Amino acid sequence: MKITLANAEAVLDEVQRDTDKLHSRELRRAIEKQIEAQRAAIKALRRKMN
Repeated sequence: MKITLANAEAVLDEVQRDTDKLHSRELRRAIEKQIEAQRAAIKALRRKMN
């Protein structure tokens, strides 16, 4: 399955919305840190590709 960077960003947005519904603050923070790391990786890939 081929995933484009735009699709990856859309999935991260969806995960972010789902994370906002969680009751556990610790779990929310952990997921948000992972999302930030993935966004940074996508940004770095975009820079490399251009």
